Amino acid sequence: MKSTLFLCLFVVSFSGVYSRRGGPRATAATSNKASASFPTIPLKAERDEQHSALQGCTFGDEYFNLEETWHPFFDNIGEMVCMLCECIPVAVNGLIQGKVTCSDIKDTCVEPTCENPISSPDHCCKRCPEDNAPSSAIPSPTVVRGAGQSGDGVFRVISGMDESFASLLTQRLVASRSAGVARMSFRLRSNDLYFTMTYSRIKKPVAIVFMDIVNETLYRHEIGDQTDKVCGVWTNLPGEHLQRIRTSQIFVSITTKRISNGEVKGRIVHHRAFSAESFSTLLVTPTKRSPLNPSLGNGGIVSMSVSSDGANINLIALLDGLVESRADRGSNINITVELRKKTQTLFSSTATIDNGSRELATVLERVPKSVRKWFSRGQLIFRVSILGQTGVLAGLVTPLSTCNTLHAVLSGSQALGRQKAMGATGSAIISIARSGVVEYKILLSGLRNRQVTAITLEAETKNADRRKIIADIIDGYDGNGLAIGTYTKPKPKEIQMLLRGEVFVNVATSEYIISELRGRITQLPYNQYVNREAELPIQLSGASFSPPIATSAAGHAWMGFDEDCRLHYEIAVSGLQNEEHHAYAQMGYYNAGSAQVSRILDAFRGNLAFGIIDDIEESFMERMNEGQAFIQISTKSHVSGEIRGQVVFSSTCQQTSEVSTNLEDACYFDRLYWSSGATWKPAYDPICTTCRCEKGTIICDPIICPALDCDNPISEPGKCCATCPEEGSSTEGQGCFSVGDGTFHSVGSTWHPYFPDVGGYVRCILCTCEVGGIQNCPRVACPQTNCENPVRLNPGDCCLACPEPEPTEREPDMILQADEVENGCTFNGDFFKHGRRWTPYIFTFGRMPCITCHCNDGKATCNTIVCQELTCTKKIRRKGKCCEICADEPEEVESSDSAVEDSRSILSSIQEERRKPKS
Repeated sequence: MKSTLFLCLFVVSFSGVYSRRGGPRATAATSNKASASFPTIPLKAERDEQHSALQGCTFGDEYFNLEETWHPFFDNIGEMVCMLCECIPVAVNGLIQGKVTCSDIKDTCVEPTCENPISSPDHCCKRCPEDNAPSSAIPSPTVVRGAGQSGDGVFRVISGMDESFASLLTQRLVASRSAGVARMSFRLRSNDLYFTMTYSRIKKPVAIVFMDIVNETLYRHEIGDQTDKVCGVWTNLPGEHLQRIRTSQIFVSITTKRISNGEVKGRIVHHRAFSAESFSTLLVTPTKRSPLNPSLGNGGIVSMSVSSDGANINLIALLDGLVESRADRGSNINITVELRKKTQTLFSSTATIDNGSRELATVLERVPKSVRKWFSRGQLIFRVSILGQTGVLAGLVTPLSTCNTLHAVLSGSQALGRQKAMGATGSAIISIARSGVVEYKILLSGLRNRQVTAITLEAETKNADRRKIIADIIDGYDGNGLAIGTYTKPKPKEIQMLLRGEVFVNVATSEYIISELRGRITQLPYNQYVNREAELPIQLSGASFSPPIATSAAGHAWMGFDEDCRLHYEIAVSGLQNEEHHAYAQMGYYNAGSAQVSRILDAFRGNLAFGIIDDIEESFMERMNEGQAFIQISTKSHVSGEIRGQVVFSSTCQQTSEVSTNLEDACYFDRLYWSSGATWKPAYDPICTTCRCEKGTIICDPIICPALDCDNPISEPGKCCATCPEEGSSTEGQGCFSVGDGTFHSVGSTWHPYFPDVGGYVRCILCTCEVGGIQNCPRVACPQTNCENPVRLNPGDCCLACPEPEPTEREPDMILQADEVENGCTFNGDFFKHGRRWTPYIFTFGRMPCITCHCNDGKATCNTIVCQELTCTKKIRRKGKCCEICADEPEEVESSDSAVEDSRSILSSIQEERRKPKS
């Protein structure tokens, strides 16, 4: 409470506030890194002249550098030794500015070990009398965490900081005879009002109109083609409207084609139960012509939640006959509540609405498990009636309908046990159907060769190292980084935990059998310009850099254009809790193989950054369309980017542009699109192989390792080729460094050199690393041809060759039936029948014996072979074979049929993917 009071004092008025520099304590608390602030990042050209330097902070009448800290001073109070302020850098509207944040550090004091500690006015913490040194209780500058932020670094988007409201809409407040009923749910975040509408017996709704008590229109939301569920947001509400909402002085109505001035209408009301709501019911009469009970009215809404043990149901009901009635009705009302499955009553209870109350609030106690199981499956009917009177209201119990998106960023920072700084990332998108079925999409990347062994939904526990598994969902994993499936029979308590941010997605791998990636499922507010249901997010990871960055942080992002061609973006990250005020979202593009940052995005709020770019350049939209743009997060410890993701985004705003981009030349590989000329490290071999796209053709160049004549070769992390140990000398530093692509090659290895000026790797030159770091790079010697008109058989070939003679007769096995064509596969220009297996040919090194492909019902899938682990000391690899064998074993032992196929598909039907529409 004291810290809140202090913050209010200096935020409200700076006239009596200043700070004191100097003195031993101020010196200890002031950061020495003030002058070494976050480096300048190139902004747009027109901003450079006006904003050539970073901005600091003004506090009272003093100026502070970025990252400088101090203790504030108040007139009539003095210096606040238990409060620490810091000037933090933030990005606002693409510009870096300073922002003052202050935190109460009293809670960080360490309890003295002596019997009689003393307090002093110039120290925040008590200390022992003999301790004359400056207090060590002043920590590194931190910032007061808001109520919406948790200690695990995950920002609770739907939290206690939000205010929840609801409205029951019927014909009672308008001059209509409609039998329609609607329910609207509201979340007020800052000055934005997010709303969700569901309705019954209303035909062709046109608009939602917000109005005051004298029916003056305040805001109108056009419904458009939204049907079962209507979503929207009223942004930037003025203060007077916020006050009216909180005092139930704003109404909302639905206009239809039949009744343009409002068919149903209701008052926006607040109740604490709405913030805890997990299940709901929209109550209507059995038929349009059913008799009405005056106390029940035309309809109602029921808000329900489950008790901590799952046995009790807490509910509040707003009934049409009561919400706008006089408070003094003269008597109490006895209500009967029933839970039915079809016509069978499974549970019933009675409750009393006191005279003067406008709502039904009760607890259904000790609901049997046999009833609760139907509660979360959309098959239970909630029915209310009044004892001894005609007229009932009823409706299906369903999980709360919301326009928010349930999502989770999976990172190594949230993994069980210690953090896993492997550069991998994951994204989970969860939805809950009206039937209670939990649907999930999970995308994983950056795991490299680590096989996924388990994917689970887990409940939050008090002990961070203990696990409470809700469901094992590994069955939905396709072995290629994507899991899609359903959890069909969740318990009511589990649905409630999902909606409240109390469930995690956990991913285990072959290297980390308990947990490598983990993330909390939270709600992301509705955004009309981002289609999260249809599109998986842009994933941000350390694995997107070359070489990969070993970080435990991860993130994902969505983007979308509005009708004015403004780009809306939202970025969520995890694992940057120690960098929360030093993390910057940036956009950039690739130019000649190097990454160029072109724009700083708005500041993070918790672990979210979202905003609008209204002046995006046409050239940048073209780069987005070509897959040559990226989003990255830079931090204080990784100023050139810690996590990054490729942006592949087709903009309809470019249709009016004179410049057109030809996506037919793009390549699809590793679940990403690559424009012609782009180069990348493939996920199946990021150390020894480099791939590039040449006008739709994927060319992968491996490093060719030399044959070794030793029994115990040494394989060093991050290096492709093993080397033989040399007695009495160190192998460190030996080898060749290729400047073009920044890779290190061991002595004896060969590779194609990289030249950015000519667009990539030159396959007609083959370099060899010799002793002493000498690079010998002769042109590839082409064989002589014995034909008159030699040609390049393939676009990626270096040498000319004689064309194959055209066959005089069609081979019998190439005469295909119609069903064979329909079920066959086209792969790299070749046709394969259904059921056929083959090893693919990849330019420029021919057949790939370590990859097997299979055609199944028109889809080609290629898998790498995982070789069996050998126990012998001397191993060899015979020419044309994939796996090593023991030197004393016969050649026949090696067989591709006995190899274990890896679960990662690395070359999934390239031709088929290229024919897909790019969006």
